[in-house]
Amino acid sequence: MHHLLFGFALLAASPKAAATEEPRVQSPDRREAYWHYSLSIQKRMEGDAETSLAELRLAQKLDPTAAEIRAATARLLRELGKSTEAIAEAREAVKVDPKSVDARLTLAQVYQAQGLAGDNSLMRLAAAEHEKVLELDPTEIESLGALATIYGSIGEDKKAAAAWERYAEFLPSAEAYVKVSEYYLSAGDHQSAAKAAQRAVEMEPRSPRPYRMLAEAFDRADQTDAAVLYYRKALELQPTNLMVRLRLGDTLLRAKRLDEAMAEADVVLVADAQNRYGLELRSQVLRERKDFTGAMAAASQILAQYPDDPKGVYLKVQIAEARRDHAEAVGYIEQALARSKKGEDNQQSSTWDRIFLLHLGVGYRRLGKPEEAARAFGRAKALAEEPDADLLAYEIEALLQAKQTDKAMAAVKTARQEFADDTELAVLEASVLRQAGDARGAAQRIEALRTKSPDDVAVLLRLADYHQREKDYVEAEELLRHARGVKPKDVRVLYQLGSILERGKKQAEADTVFRQALELEPDSAPILNYLGYMNAERGHDLQESLSMIEKALKIDPENGAYLDSLGWALFRLHRLEQAEEVLRRAIAKEGENGVILDHLADTLRARGAVLEAVKTWKRALTAPDEDGELDRERVQQKIRDAQSLLEAQGGQRP
Repeated sequence: MHHLLFGFALLAASPKAAATEEPRVQSPDRREAYWHYSLSIQKRMEGDAETSLAELRLAQKLDPTAAEIRAATARLLRELGKSTEAIAEAREAVKVDPKSVDARLTLAQVYQAQGLAGDNSLMRLAAAEHEKVLELDPTEIESLGALATIYGSIGEDKKAAAAWERYAEFLPSAEAYVKVSEYYLSAGDHQSAAKAAQRAVEMEPRSPRPYRMLAEAFDRADQTDAAVLYYRKALELQPTNLMVRLRLGDTLLRAKRLDEAMAEADVVLVADAQNRYGLELRSQVLRERKDFTGAMAAASQILAQYPDDPKGVYLKVQIAEARRDHAEAVGYIEQALARSKKGEDNQQSSTWDRIFLLHLGVGYRRLGKPEEAARAFGRAKALAEEPDADLLAYEIEALLQAKQTDKAMAAVKTARQEFADDTELAVLEASVLRQAGDARGAAQRIEALRTKSPDDVAVLLRLADYHQREKDYVEAEELLRHARGVKPKDVRVLYQLGSILERGKKQAEADTVFRQALELEPDSAPILNYLGYMNAERGHDLQESLSMIEKALKIDPENGAYLDSLGWALFRLHRLEQAEEVLRRAIAKEGENGVILDHLADTLRARGAVLEAVKTWKRALTAPDEDGELDRERVQQKIRDAQSLLEAQGGQRP
C-alpha cells in the first residue's frame, strides 16, 4: 500500500512524466509457461489430447515468444487432424524464431503431412523448409531423409538423387546408395548412377540389388557387355528372380544376342508357363529370327489370358509390320483402338491409343492411302499432351502426298510456330510452298537452312533429300559431296550420294561410291539391294547383282522392295518363271506399286502373256508411285506396242 501511494505521489508531482512515459510490456512468464508445457506433455502421454492442447494454449499466453511451445502446438494440432490450424501455428513458430530448427522442422513436417494427399505445391513448401533446416543444422537426419522422399515423390529426380547422396554421406548404407543410383538413373545421369551403384556393391557384395542397379545403369548407357555381366552376377545371388532374368533377356534381345535372349525366356517360362513377360520376350526374339508364326503364337498366348491387353495386340502389330503385311497390321490396330479399356486409367488409354494411331498412319501410308494416314496422325496429335515435332511432320507429309495443299499449309504454319528451329519442319514448309506454286518462297526456306548450318551433315542430308524429290540432282549431288568432305566415312552420306549419282545417270560413279559404303558396312541390306538392282538394271555383272540382292534378302527376307529387285535380276537373267513368282510375292508385300507392276508386266510380256501384260501395265499407271520412278511415257509406249501385236494376232492371247 505504501508502494502504491508512493507511485501515485510521483505521478502527481510529475505530470509531464505521466504524459510521456510508455506503458511497460509485461515480461513473459517463462517459468510458468514451461510448467504448463510439461503438463501438456504429461496429459498427451495419458491420452488426453484436448487437455494437452489447452495446457499448450495457456503456455503460449504466458510466453508468446517461445517457438518451441508453438511448434509443439502445431504438432499436436496435426495429430488431431486440424491441418489448417497446424500450418498457421507452425508458421507463427517460425515467425517468432526464424532460426529455430525445431520450428522449421515442424513447419516442414506439417506441410509434408498435408501434401501427402497429392498437393505438390505443399510438398515443395515442405522441401523448402527442410532445406532451411539443413542450412541451420546440416546434420539434421530427419530433414535429409524427408528431402530425399519428397523430391522423389514430386518427380524432381536430380534433386532426389542429390538429397539421397547427402543422406548417404551422413549415414552410409548400401540401400541409400541404391536410392542415389535409382534417382540418377531416372534423371538420365547414367555415369553417376553407375558410380553410386558401385559404392553399394562395395558395401554389400552379397546383395543382388546393387548389382541389378549397376547393370541397369550400364544398360541405359548402352554398355551391353557390362550390363549383361552384372545382371548375371545378380542372378548368381538370386537365381529365382524372374524380373532380373527378364531384364537380362531384354538387354540381350536389343544387342541381337538372340540365342542367349531366348535361353532367358525359356528359363522364365519353365518356372511359369503363362508368364506374360516371358511370352512377350519369346515373341520378340522369334520375330527377330523371322519366325513370324512362332512369334504370333506367343502373342496369341498372351491375348488368350488378357483379351484386351494392348501390349499383346501391339506385339501382333509389330509382327505384321516386320513381315510387311501392312493390311494385317492395320486390322490389328483397328482392333486395338476398339478394345475394352476396362482397368486402364485415362493416361494409359491415351498413351496406347496414340501409339496405335501413329502406327495406323504409317500403315495407311504404306498401303498408298495418304488421306487416311493424315487423319490417323491428326487423331494421334490430338491425344498428345504437348506438341510433338515428329508427329506434326508425319501429318504434313501425308497431307502433301494426298495433295491436300491448303491443309498442309495450315498445319505447317502452326508447326513452325511451335518448333521454329526444327530442320525437318522447315524443309517440309519448303515442300508445301513448292506444291502450292510458291517456288521462290520454297527456295528461300532451303537457302536459309543451308546458310544457317553449312557444315551440319544431318541438315545437308535433309536438304539433299528435298532436292532429290524435286529431281534437282545437280544441287543434291553438290550438297552430298560437301557433306562427304565433312564426314568422309559417313555411310548415310555415301548411300544417298550413290543414289543421287544413279538417278543422275552416273552409274559407274555410283557403283564406286556404293562399294566404298559396303567396305564400311558389309552387311547393309539397303546398300546391297541398291547396288544389286542398279547393276541388274544396266545389265552389268548380273550374277554378282543377283548375289547381292539375295544377301540383302537373307538380312530382311520380307522386304517387298528387295523382292522386286530379285525378280528384276532374275528377269535380266531370263529366268522368267522364277521372276514372275518373285514379283508377285513383292506385290503381295508392297501392294499396288507402279514400278513393281511394270516389272511384272515386262516379265509377262517376255513369257508371251501379252494381254495380261497390257492389263498389268495399265494397273501400273494408276498405282502409287511415291518417288516418281515409273517412266510413264515408256509404259504407255509398251502398251501401244503390245496392243498392236494383239491386233495383228486377231486380239487373241498367244
